[in-house]
Amino acid sequence: MYDREEAAKRIITRLKRLEGQLRGLQRLVEMGEDCESILTQFAATKGAFQRVGEIILASVIRDCIHKESKEKSTDDSIESAIALFEQYVRHLQ
Repeated sequence: MYDREEAAKRIITRLKRLEGQLRGLQRLVEMGEDCESILTQFAATKGAFQRVGEIILASVIRDCIHKESKEKSTDDSIESAIALFEQYVRHLQ
């Protein structure tokens, strides 16, 4: 069963981790670290950002299907979830 509060906790945890990675990236640039270290940290931060986006998307889709299944047909709920997913993917490109 979908637990909205648990999902929110997971998202907040990921966002805090992402915030720490961004600060680490900023420190590397401020300290004049080598390009390889900066790019490695950037890649890790980008991956973390994408992962938190995926978790948020999954949470929103579950929430939408859970809410809409009470009001709409299952097919309509699935179509809404697919549309949301497609919108997210377009923003990644």
